[in-house]
Amino acid sequence: KYIFLAALFVFVGLYAFATLTLKPKTGGDVVLRWATDPNPARDRQSAGFAQANPGVQVLSETGDPTKMLVQCATGVGPDVMDMGEAMMQSMVQAGLLMDLTDVAKLHGFDTSKTFPAIREALMVDGRLYRFPANVNVQAVLYNKAIFDDHGVPYPKEGWTWDDFVAAGRAIEETPSKSGLKHIPVAHWSPQDLFYDLLVTHGARYFSEDGLTCRLDSPEAVAAFQQYHDLMFKYRVLPTPEQSVAMSSQGGWGSGGINWFASGDAAMIMIGRWFTVQAANFPKLRDHLAAVRLPRMPGQPSRGFTRARGIGVNAMTRHPGAAVKFLSYLTTPEYGRSIVEDGDSMPPNPEMAKDGAGLKNPGVPDPAFHQVFVDAIRDAVPPDTSPFVDSSQIQRWILE
Repeated sequence: KYIFLAALFVFVGLYAFATLTLKPKTGGDVVLRWATDPNPARDRQSAGFAQANPGVQVLSETGDPTKMLVQCATGVGPDVMDMGEAMMQSMVQAGLLMDLTDVAKLHGFDTSKTFPAIREALMVDGRLYRFPANVNVQAVLYNKAIFDDHGVPYPKEGWTWDDFVAAGRAIEETPSKSGLKHIPVAHWSPQDLFYDLLVTHGARYFSEDGLTCRLDSPEAVAAFQQYHDLMFKYRVLPTPEQSVAMSSQGGWGSGGINWFASGDAAMIMIGRWFTVQAANFPKLRDHLAAVRLPRMPGQPSRGFTRARGIGVNAMTRHPGAAVKFLSYLTTPEYGRSIVEDGDSMPPNPEMAKDGAGLKNPGVPDPAFHQVFVDAIRDAVPPDTSPFVDSSQIQRWILE
């Protein structure tokens, strides 16, 4: 009995000590917890907010979606948190997110302050629950040195998927001057490519009313077929087995990003956020270029867009500071940090009117950034259904 009581007292003492030391020692009166990714740019963004709002400090922490749901449900969740469409919908249904619709208008971060293409994806049932920290849209990045090495013309604006296949096959089949072989396309995200193909073909997940699955429509079937053919018929895209084999031979464990960055692949379909580390890729320096996604004949180039949006915990102890933080995302100061770091597109369209406004030390060519300005104009977000949880939809798509 006494041993048990002693152990209990020790446990209580250790718990009390851990609780008292859990809160970071900062100079601010309020500590705002921000659940986000481990990108080093977050520290700069946090510091910018703290400088503009004396008395408030932002503590960034890695936010696992499942962990955040449990924390918020038990009253110990972060104050503000990054989330995609699926998590937003799940948290709204659980009553864990603050409805920002009215307060956003008062503090200048309503949907009119961001790109039209992403506005619907920030809402549930017409109510605003998050605001973008950045906005992503994909393009085809290519290595001009590899195209030159094989004597293949650069991709041109307005190219089709047939042109894309032809360029990939030419890289594969035309001997290079250097004697090196190159991968036509570095495949890094099957899900993102499939989203782009769905949008390219004019397909949807659901009917307009959300009642019927439309993945068996002719347009969606054509997208599935094209995805298959790029791998197995035209052989310009590595198959899953080839991707695993190449990754096991070295790399970041992040798919084809390393193949492209190291100068082994000619093309990759990815967002502007690739340029966050552009300065670390000497084999790409002065050779990196971009072009919009290929299009279907008779159709414009079009892909999907999504946001790394930030929502507010409905049970936050610092609602005023949390609202200020979302308002900060619309400021020129925050937008400049996104532009200079290359962290996708700034949430405020005023900061991304043209390529010249987006150029940064990593990629100073305005033409490169103009591609993303043009792409986001015509992009669309993945559609959802109010009757099916978005996280379930993502699991189906991944299968």
